[in-house]
Amino acid sequence: MIPDRNHAAIRVKSDDAASLRVILADDHMMVLEILSDALTTHAAMDVAKAGTLDDALLLAETTPDLDLIVLDFDMPGMNGYAGLARMVALNKAPVAILTSAVHLGMAEAVQVAGGVGVMSKTQGIADIIKKMFDLGYGSTFFFPPQDVSAGPSPISLTEKQACVMRMIESGLSNSDIGKTLGMPLSTVKMHVRSIFKRLGARNRTDAVRIWHSQSEYTASTDPEAQ
Repeated sequence: MIPDRNHAAIRVKSDDAASLRVILADDHMMVLEILSDALTTHAAMDVAKAGTLDDALLLAETTPDLDLIVLDFDMPGMNGYAGLARMVALNKAPVAILTSAVHLGMAEAVQVAGGVGVMSKTQGIADIIKKMFDLGYGSTFFFPPQDVSAGPSPISLTEKQACVMRMIESGLSNSDIGKTLGMPLSTVKMHVRSIFKRLGARNRTDAVRIWHSQSEYTASTDPEAQ
């Protein structure tokens, strides 16, 4: 039976006390059910399921001895990398992202937010299970970006603008970006204005949306803001 995503997630307990205890969060119920069944049946993992970030946060706060938390990148409440950072801040277990589309720069942005990995839904279930074991036992894994060489022309940002954009995706304020990069606040604001102009964005939320709608981005050698 498919659980109601508006209620607390249902725990699926395996008989193997030595197996990994994980939280798996995804708002696509079919994906959640299929992967959860595979983890419990073929990998003997102890799986707690959630359909939103809020449910996953509640599970993380109330479930002891967690080994790994896996979050769908696009599920409700994630708000880009800000949701990942919220989960990491609980300091309950390593946190990884599961996504249907891995973009250039995602690995770096996940690491900035404190995550340990990026897995793709295009991987086979057996490979995802193996990678989850690796992540649960302390490894890191970042699935390579998809090949978008035949896609539309990307919006080009300078290296520093791309770095600032990843910080914006992570939910950092201008002040926090300045502290992280060792950059004056006025310079950060200049980069943000330039990013908005290049992306055609009205605000930070709009910039993140446009950024993710691009199939790729590149860091140019434009001397501006270098």
